[in-house]
Amino acid sequence: MINERIREKVMERFGSPLEYPQQCEALALAIQEATGQTLGTTTLKRMLGFVKGAAQPRRASLDIIARYLGYADYPLMAKDLGEDCEISDFRMVDSIDSADLEPGERIQITYDPNRTLVLRYLGENKYVAEESCGSKLLAGDRLMIAGFYVGFELMVSDVEREGCHLGPYQAAKRGGLTSVEILQDSNRSTFL
Repeated sequence: MINERIREKVMERFGSPLEYPQQCEALALAIQEATGQTLGTTTLKRMLGFVKGAAQPRRASLDIIARYLGYADYPLMAKDLGEDCEISDFRMVDSIDSADLEPGERIQITYDPNRTLVLRYLGENKYVAEESCGSKLLAGDRLMIAGFYVGFELMVSDVEREGCHLGPYQAAKRGGLTSVEILQDSNRSTFL
């Protein structure tokens, strides 16, 4: 959830108090029109405290809010508002919770030795592997994953390949994931 000071700035820019979750749809459109970037209504509802979710918004989401408010990124906005963006985990985090993703978002994970997976989120903790380099998981596999944590194993609760359920799968047993990246589009990405 964003702090009250940022929430007030968002309402001021939006031109309306944000009293109901339904208003997040209009706010999402306003943000997209102003920044050219998409911030999902579910993410906005979590950020504004209408629904429970991750305690801290992702840095990419905070950067979009900052751009909506006329700043280049979140740290510049935080500095201008007298906030310390290094306190309370307002920083690049090293994990992704599936509940924080919107269907269609793509992530890339890496682990040793030289393994890379690109996954597309389908919703409800479900992913499809789009690319696989060095992994036993294959492109086209459907996976159930609750989250990704740098330094920890990749825990897949179920792998479905060509209609057959192969069961749980563990990867990165030695050293854990080395990186997690949200792929924004072909030209930008957010490292976590």
